[in-house]
Amino acid sequence: MKIDLSKIIYNNAYKVPIEGEIIIPDEMLIKTDIRRISPVKVIGYVYNNEEELELDINITGTMILPCARTLKDVKYPFDIKINDVIGQNSENSLEINQNTLDIFPIVWQNILVDIPLRVLAPDAKEEPLEGDGWRLITDEDKKEEIDPRLAKLKDYIKE
Repeated sequence: MKIDLSKIIYNNAYKVPIEGEIIIPDEMLIKTDIRRISPVKVIGYVYNNEEELELDINITGTMILPCARTLKDVKYPFDIKINDVIGQNSENSLEINQNTLDIFPIVWQNILVDIPLRVLAPDAKEEPLEGDGWRLITDEDKKEEIDPRLAKLKDYIKE
């Protein structure tokens, strides 16, 4: 999404409104946990603060992630507030080319940071916790269970 900054640069305007949608290409999703993502709605402003620009936007959308237990699709809505400074001394890698500012990199970076480590489908609790030759082991089960190869060592320890 490119923003025209000519109003700020030439007319000395204080802020420029931003409103639109960004469609994330499928190629961007390849090395992430995101299976699909809805068009991302972007609403906010770019403010002129002397030699720097301040980006104050809100991005919303829905991403489809795999359930940690069943691998079913889970809808995960997101609503991210971004407040960033763009300028000569900022750590941001956004560049202003020919009076336009492309905010796609900062939007995509914030979406990636917002991906949860795991999500559970609403019906994942109904899934069986054991089956033919397998069972789900929790942290409590690990503490109670003693490795049979090491069980004989406790005979050698005297308290």
